[in-house]
Order: sequence, then C-alpha cells, then structure tokens
Amino acid sequence: MQGATRFISQRVGEKRFFFARLLLFMAVFAAISPVHAKRDAYGMEKEYFDFDESQAERWKESDITLPPYPRDENLLAVLLPATDTLKIYIDRASLSRGPDRVARFSLVVQSPSGARSVFYDGLRCETREYKTYAIGSPEQTFTPVKHAAWRAIPRPASNAFRYHLYQDYICDAHASARTPEDLVRLLTR
Repeated sequence: MQGATRFISQRVGEKRFFFARLLLFMAVFAAISPVHAKRDAYGMEKEYFDFDESQAERWKESDITLPPYPRDENLLAVLLPATDTLKIYIDRASLSRGPDRVARFSLVVQSPSGARSVFYDGLRCETREYKTYAIGSPEQTFTPVKHAAWRAIPRPASNAFRYHLYQDYICDAHASARTPEDLVRLLTR
C-alpha cells in the first residue's frame, strides 16, 4: 500500500511542480510582452517612429517679389537628356534662395520651332514640389498666377524639365536647394 501512496503523492507533486512552472512561464511572458511588441513579426526593431506633428517646426513660405523679365544675355542653358525636344534656360539675374529654403528663378522653355514660354517658379527640394508664381506675357512682363499652389514635380518622362532641374541642378544630394552661386557654377562649367 505504501508503494501506491508514494506513487500518488509523487504524481500530485509533479502536477504541482508543473503548474508552478506554468505560472512562472506566464508571469515571465507577461513581463516581456511589451518589449516584444516593439518588434515586427521577424523580431526586428521597427525602423519608423510615430511622428508628433505638434513638435515640428511649421514651414512658412517667404514673401516674394517678381523679378524683371529675363534678358537673353542673362540666360544659362540647362543640359537635358538627348531625348528631350525642349531647350530650357534659367535667368541668372533672377536666381535666389529664400529663408524658407525655396529656390526661385525665371525659367525660359523653348520648343523646337522656337516658341518660348517664360515662368517665374519656386522649387522646394525637401518636398519635391514646384510653384509657378508668374507667367511671361508677349509684352515681356510677368503676370502673377492667381491661386498659385505647390504641385508635385512629375516623374521623369519626355520633356520633364522640372524633374531634371530638381534632380540634376537645383537640389543637392541632401535635398536642399543650392545657393545661386553654386547653381551658376554648375550651369556654366
């Protein structure tokens, strides 16, 4: 009979030990779960963070004044890919970079037939956007654009001159607008 009692008490002890281990495991798991929640399904730390908009510095666009209409002697040719049919020029006298980090310039776009369109544009490198402030008129003056708005620079395509200005000239490797001096140096080399 003692053998049966010993066997039963041993089984009860094993069950208590099992439940004690189970409770310990559940307590440890509950403690490390919040740490594990910061990881993705593969156990890697997430590479992004929740952005707190209230902590960000609000961007404010600087006031602008329209420059004089571009003169041919101030135009700097911008090299485009061979597949583009347009020719574009930037007016050296109109180049600026404001405190709002926007590069502003007069832009002359010439078609293969010689027709010209003239714009006074701003380009925001940080957001990859452009804004046309004014359009040239036949009287060689600028006409302000009503309700001018920031627009996304289109992806590369045929005659995507604003994309090439953004990618190759106006913006540097850090997505910041180059100084007018640096841009002139880049266009005249």
